[in-house]
Amino acid sequence: MGGETGGPEELIQAGAVTFGLEYRTLHEGAEDGVCIHVYGNNLEGEDKELLRFDCFRVAPHYHYRNATVKKNERLMLDFTAEGDSLAWTLDKIKNRLPIMLIRCQAEDIARQVDQRDIDAALPKIAAWAETKTHNRA
Repeated sequence: MGGETGGPEELIQAGAVTFGLEYRTLHEGAEDGVCIHVYGNNLEGEDKELLRFDCFRVAPHYHYRNATVKKNERLMLDFTAEGDSLAWTLDKIKNRLPIMLIRCQAEDIARQVDQRDIDAALPKIAAWAETKTHNRA
């Protein structure tokens, strides 16, 4: 579905968007964590990534992306203010996804998001992430 991945993803359909889940290890193991991609199903082209949440152990951050307008804005998370990056990410997906998609200049996809689809996908995302982080502990 495009975007930068570190290997195979597990895909979870959620109406207008698809979540791509992977565990990434970077810099010879110096950095790792859950990565959650948000793909716009109706976005033109091969690169459909609009958001990417890199819930890394050392330097967690997220990206506002949209290949159709050459957008890739990275924002770092502050552990002190935000706490656990995975919990923060799940909260943003649940409560802020449409407005975040608008910031990606994906207004059409934001309007198509059905909260029931997101609510149905979140337990699957959380369970997958729990399995990956538990196996690494």
